[in-house]
Amino acid sequence: MQAPQSKFTDLFHKAAPQQFDPKSLSEDINNASRRLRTLEEGFTNLRRTLQVTEHNMLEKNKLFSTDIRALTSDINDIRKEIDEIKEKVIDVVAELEETAKREEVKVLEKYINFWNPVKFVTQNEVEAIVKEILKQEKDKAGKVK
Repeated sequence: MQAPQSKFTDLFHKAAPQQFDPKSLSEDINNASRRLRTLEEGFTNLRRTLQVTEHNMLEKNKLFSTDIRALTSDINDIRKEIDEIKEKVIDVVAELEETAKREEVKVLEKYINFWNPVKFVTQNEVEAIVKEILKQEKDKAGKVK
């Protein structure tokens, strides 16, 4: 029994000469044509998928650009507000530095308690008292005569 010969050549053996078979050639052409159509359909599907993906990416890019612009605007607004707050805090600190310290207020409190300004009289009160005394002196002088 003889080993079946293959169509392909080995590294060391040559293939036996084959006879031309039109049916086999037709099948090979049909098979290649079918494979080519399958590949073309695959490439067409890939092309459509790629177009849809590119379209979606462009739409998302537009949305992201809009969002980024809005966020950038918000960030700039927040930075301005932070700068305004910093300026106000600096103003408050400057004002607080000009106010009296606790020790200074305690010294003033001791002096006020020492002087007791509640017992002070106003110029109008002094004038009224002087007028009253002069009137009384006048009345006394008038009664003595």
